[in-house]
Amino acid sequence: MRKGLWSKRIPTFFAFLLLFISIWVTSFLIQKGVIFVGRATPEKSPREVLISNITDSSFTVTFQTLAKTVAAVSIEEKNNPQFVVFDDRNKRTDEQKPFYSHYITVSDLKPKTIYELSILSDGEIYLNGEKKYIVTTGPLITGAPPVQNPIVGKVLLPDGSAASDTIVVIAIEGAQSISSLTKDDGTYIIPTNSIKKTILDDYLTIDGNQEIQLKIIRGDMRASVKSLFKDSELIPPLTLQKNYDFTKTPEQKISSLASQLKVPPAKTKFGEVKILNPKPSESLIDNKPLFRGVALPNKTIKITIESNPIKTEVISDNNGSWSFRPSVPLSPGEHTITIETQDNFGILKTISQKFTVFASGAQVAESATPSATPAITITPTTTQAITPTVFISPSATPLITQIPTIAPTVVVTIPPTIPPITIPITTPAPPGSSSSLILTSISIILIFTGSV
Repeated sequence: MRKGLWSKRIPTFFAFLLLFISIWVTSFLIQKGVIFVGRATPEKSPREVLISNITDSSFTVTFQTLAKTVAAVSIEEKNNPQFVVFDDRNKRTDEQKPFYSHYITVSDLKPKTIYELSILSDGEIYLNGEKKYIVTTGPLITGAPPVQNPIVGKVLLPDGSAASDTIVVIAIEGAQSISSLTKDDGTYIIPTNSIKKTILDDYLTIDGNQEIQLKIIRGDMRASVKSLFKDSELIPPLTLQKNYDFTKTPEQKISSLASQLKVPPAKTKFGEVKILNPKPSESLIDNKPLFRGVALPNKTIKITIESNPIKTEVISDNNGSWSFRPSVPLSPGEHTITIETQDNFGILKTISQKFTVFASGAQVAESATPSATPAITITPTTTQAITPTVFISPSATPLITQIPTIAPTVVVTIPPTIPPITIPITTPAPPGSSSSLILTSISIILIFTGSV
């Protein structure tokens, strides 16, 4: 009678060898990232992943989770060890706080270099499908950036409270993807002088009548905004779960905006000598700021800016208004502007004010270095603002099409005073996998049959 498989004896040594091989193969696949079994939940999974603010040495990764999670990204360059970068708000704290909106700036990178990254959310690893996300840093640009006004505003929750932990994404035709993060008071500010073209080879000069689109995201709440670039400093507070179109509404005087923002317009007397911009001790992101003030009509105003120094003269107009913008960038740090002109009594009057200029290309958005909160300055001028037509909708339609593999795109970011936290990544072994279970089961059966 022919004996079956179960009646044959298999050497115990051979069974143990198979068991050892199965364990080794499983460990190898785990280290390579081929096998991964996690306990990921939809609430913790990254949504609307975007790589933006790409420069020659940095980029920003943003995404949302429906539940608050502690997030980071694992970065890898070819032939170099992996390192982990945490959320910008957690880089200078001893604890890792959870958020809905995750904003992670990766810096100290090389120009025109390919980097691979995976997302970590509450300890689980997430990829772009079955592959890692890929981003290429831009080339080094030596030309001077254009002088352009920043995009500023404030975001509110549906209940009217300030919307912190909220991401603002800007879309401009021909421009790279740009993002920012609201502060605790819901305000945001995005410098535009460092925005680059889509292919990152040069800075982008934005026409005043060019349309800009804002996509505002916090967890499962959305808002969308359309505006003209020339009105980007006059956008009133925006409420999540609403859509706004500022391009098709009649313009109103700036007093309308002042009332919405509950900021009283500046009051000046005729003939008063005063510096209106910048405010005393104000922090600026424009290294070629516009200085404005008032004096007697048609009078010469001597202007001195230290510590560069710059000395010039301007003549006030028929209303007494004067302005000056330096032709060369001011160096980062504290400066003093001094004006000298005659007052109503014919006496030579001198006024000085201090202000601070951030480093060129800096991005003010919950950076590692604390900074003064930028303020929207309302001044009495004939400049007109806009009142939106508001369309209420439960969910804002996304304005920006996401691309799985991000083309090289570059930012505007305040460099942290300390380098980003870099930790060699060691992938923790998961509880097991289907392949290891099958191989181990076969080995146990062989051991049993071999011992019979």
